[in-house]
Amino acid sequence: MTRPTILSVLLMVMCTPTFAAPSAGHWSTGMTLDKSSIYAATTNDDGFVFGQYCFFSSKTCSWHVVLDMGCDNNATYPVLASTDKGASTFELKCVGKLDASHYEYVFTNWKELESLLDKGERLGIVTPLQSDQFRVYRFLLDGLTEMKQEEEGAFVAATKPNNISPKKVSNTTSETL
Repeated sequence: MTRPTILSVLLMVMCTPTFAAPSAGHWSTGMTLDKSSIYAATTNDDGFVFGQYCFFSSKTCSWHVVLDMGCDNNATYPVLASTDKGASTFELKCVGKLDASHYEYVFTNWKELESLLDKGERLGIVTPLQSDQFRVYRFLLDGLTEMKQEEEGAFVAATKPNNISPKKVSNTTSETL
């Protein structure tokens, strides 16, 4: 996904209270403004975005998060993610800077992330900072299952003329539906 696409979703979710995308709980689904992908995403109280994006060009889906933690393009960063049912370590790959204070990351180990998400009601992403400090980004997971199913169904239907079958690949950063 290109940076303007994630930024457009971030701006839509944060700045458009009348956005009429299907929603359940704290999650919504829709098509990005540039029509390059479909998403199921949530925004936390601080305006940070977490969600799955399915891209028409590559026919893959991946989990993205938009944070205020600076990063270098293509660099990877360790994080701890936890739900009320468990925790695991993950790696975020920096996609790049979106604007003055937002950076986009993609989870490299999506299978493990989905396993963790299926078990919880809340997600916390813990990032290390300098001088033994940490920052926690929290997201509510209510509505995730419904919106992810709607997003994946719409994605399969939209790519059906290309004879895409619903299967996952062993790629570490994304899945093919």
